[in-house]
Amino acid sequence: MRIAVDAMGGDFAPEAAVDGALGAELECRAELVLFGHEDRLVEILGRRAATSRVQVVHAPETIGMGEAAPVAVRRKKDSSLVVAMRCLAEGSVDAVVSAGNSAAIVAAARHYVGLIQALRRPAMAVALPTAEGKVLLVDAGANAAADAVNLAQSAGLANFFLKVTEDETRPRVGLLNIGHEPIKGTKAIQRAFSLLTRSRLHFVGNVEPQGLFAGQIEAAVCDGFVGNVLLKVFEGLSETYLKLMEFQLDPGLTEVRTALREAFGRFQRRYHYEAVGGAPLLGVRRTVVVAHGRSTGSAIANAILVAGNLVRQRVFERMDEELEQDGILSDLRHDNAFYMLEHLKSKWGLRQG
Repeated sequence: MRIAVDAMGGDFAPEAAVDGALGAELECRAELVLFGHEDRLVEILGRRAATSRVQVVHAPETIGMGEAAPVAVRRKKDSSLVVAMRCLAEGSVDAVVSAGNSAAIVAAARHYVGLIQALRRPAMAVALPTAEGKVLLVDAGANAAADAVNLAQSAGLANFFLKVTEDETRPRVGLLNIGHEPIKGTKAIQRAFSLLTRSRLHFVGNVEPQGLFAGQIEAAVCDGFVGNVLLKVFEGLSETYLKLMEFQLDPGLTEVRTALREAFGRFQRRYHYEAVGGAPLLGVRRTVVVAHGRSTGSAIANAILVAGNLVRQRVFERMDEELEQDGILSDLRHDNAFYMLEHLKSKWGLRQG
């Protein structure tokens, strides 16, 4: 197994990528390949660990965090991200990990690796804690805007990801919304509600944000803008809570302070973005893991471990096979087309009358 790391992607590149590869090298049990400017990477590796077996592939260009993704992917064919994705598509590596421009990661994965048949767009998946365990948030940032089919297909991706990774035969899927009623939310959400209600998925309806962590569902679906905002609010709130706990507790309550710190420490070790590592990009045909833009070496190391586990379990390949056999993604597209046709017929009929 070979895992590619986009060494030039992220706020702390390339040092964080090198540190992450070195940190994951022993535990991952895979060949790690850093894609980026060779001279810089070799120099950092030399300073960090002379005995490392981490490999380097020269890719002289870098896609910046603020660049327009489709243009950058098309023009910068020698960038670390694009070269890594080409190698993934060719099969010379088994996974790509990147903390770079997320829109560029999505664009490069779609262009070079390809999507599961009948899927319009991929989606990022992140697990959040609930009272009963965890809930899978899809989409967590791959696509800022989403229409009804995108939302409904994201539910399909979430369903099969949980089926493959958690042995959930029929996970409960909810649509994140501002109210439970079918008429709430945008037109896209309302139509997605209708599509999912008629689908073969275990759709439980709309779920309000405050109910997201109550353990009532296994997967929550939303567009990438809402999902990414929710994820970052969650991250910021957890970090702020830890600081508030430190400063506002009575200094004399030593045992309480210690117990709370230990409890919250366990929580952070499981759900903090550094511990989580990265989010799988569901819907692409090969393993792609998107790490946080501000990932440190520790976060990159954990993202590499996530990618390694996904490759070993053949998660992406199994999802591709099962979704193609099941046909749920095609069914959702056909249902939407039928809905649109009936809607147009209705409008035309009213005008004629």
